[in-house]
Amino acid sequence: MRKRLGDILQDQGLLSDQELAAALEEQKRTGDRLGDTLVRLNLVTASQAADALSEHLKIDRVDLNRRYLSPEIVDIIPGSIIVSKHVLPIEIQDGVLIVAMADPLDINVMDDLQRLTGKIIKPVVATEGEIADAFQRTRNIAQSAKELISRYEDDEKTQETDEVEYLGDAPGVKLANLILEQAITQKASDVHLEPHEHGMRVRYRIDGLLRDIMEIPKHLRGDVNSRIKIMGGLDITERRKPQDGRIQMTLAGQEVDMRVSSLPTVYGEKIVARLLHKSSNLLELEDFGFSPKNLQKMEQVLLLNQGLILVTGPTGSGKSTTLYAFLNRLNSPEKNIVTVEDPVEYRLDGVNQVQVNPKVGLTFATGLRTVLRQDPDVIMVGEIRDEETGEIAVRSALTGHLVLSTLHTNSAVATITRLVNMGLESFILSSTIIGIVAQRLVRTICRDCKEPSRLTDPLLIRYIRSLNLEPPTTVYRGKGCPICNNTGYRGRTAIAEVLVFNKELRRAVEADVGEAELLEIALRGGMTTLQHDAVNKLIAGVTTSEEIIRTVYTVDMGGEE
Repeated sequence: MRKRLGDILQDQGLLSDQELAAALEEQKRTGDRLGDTLVRLNLVTASQAADALSEHLKIDRVDLNRRYLSPEIVDIIPGSIIVSKHVLPIEIQDGVLIVAMADPLDINVMDDLQRLTGKIIKPVVATEGEIADAFQRTRNIAQSAKELISRYEDDEKTQETDEVEYLGDAPGVKLANLILEQAITQKASDVHLEPHEHGMRVRYRIDGLLRDIMEIPKHLRGDVNSRIKIMGGLDITERRKPQDGRIQMTLAGQEVDMRVSSLPTVYGEKIVARLLHKSSNLLELEDFGFSPKNLQKMEQVLLLNQGLILVTGPTGSGKSTTLYAFLNRLNSPEKNIVTVEDPVEYRLDGVNQVQVNPKVGLTFATGLRTVLRQDPDVIMVGEIRDEETGEIAVRSALTGHLVLSTLHTNSAVATITRLVNMGLESFILSSTIIGIVAQRLVRTICRDCKEPSRLTDPLLIRYIRSLNLEPPTTVYRGKGCPICNNTGYRGRTAIAEVLVFNKELRRAVEADVGEAELLEIALRGGMTTLQHDAVNKLIAGVTTSEEIIRTVYTVDMGGEE
């Protein structure tokens, strides 16, 4: 015998006899469903009522937060019906359309859906709020854009014009807003708007790789660009010179900064917006994925009150984020921390942050000189770009300050050679550098579809052996699932090598020894190379062999038999 809804909630300790009696009396008066009545009376939550309804009807309960909903599936049912009837198509299995329903007993709605789609309908249980949130979250940006463009299509405007227009209700304005909002929702790090002969391509960078999102017709690309330039404080009448600006947006309570850059191309302006989440909650070193050994070394150098700490790697390797995490760790009322940045990417309470402005003569070098007169304890220089900035940073570390900065090099020991090539004296470098972190970011395997596989790639096997490591027989991969959008990856983690300076290394730097000898000394001192750290994460099942090849593989180590 099937248990009644009220009995199930009572068995779970969520409802007393008196509460159930009051709810049943109210249900008789209104004619509403018992579950809706209980929720309206605040006797149970919508989720608890849905769980009980699932058990009562023996119909599966679906967690829409853990599902990727294909736009093609969602579009099977018109949006107006989804919103009004509280239903959401989520999957097709053997010709049967699985639909999340707030009321799976509504036979009339199921019949309507069957006639509309031509498919057998199988209901699963979800709350009205869960359905509404999932529908909003998974709206296909390309489809939304098509609807927007067709709604505002103007027959007279078939060519892209040079006349700048900014109309609050114009399709270009709404389309630009849609693109930026969806980028935040999908946790993209960058938005690319790339003009070509017939229109403009929109791409998001998600987990380090670019993905095609949509195409914008030629006659609307100028309006979209103008809207974003206005939001970023750029000159919309200037299309021949590169420009830089900034946008601040708040979406679903999340505050996001966007760094906007425009670049003239042969087909028009290319615009890139980098998304910077302002919350410092993201800046805890323990959350970056560093190995316990590397994390311990970083904390060791951060305890020192003077010297130069450098974070190195290519663009997009997370250098700036690591620097901010260092600042977050060092930040305290007893310390005066001053930064010189271009641009300021995260706002940190208690830290004095200076934005470089070359137009008024505020460069890294001039800003750093002024900072030294501000009685600092810790100085962060966004990047050492030239000999002058490097010289001031090194001398600041020499005179009792803790200095943090970044540099574009491929490894920790290559950083020393790079600074020497900039014109900095070896004996000064040996006295000031206390630690160098070289890092990369690799995509992590989706936990929901992770599965073991055999390592058969001969290129990677040779590469691992060249590192004097034994290739594992079993590695892991993500086979693809709705949670990870069928990519097999979800999120990124850091791989790193951390070089802490000791007496032997200081003597070697002062003696101008080569990179190969510096590497040997670093390894004797306990440094784990980027390559070893990456392979360790491969063996641990954190990332895949494809990511190792993409990020740390080098031909000179793995390209020969």
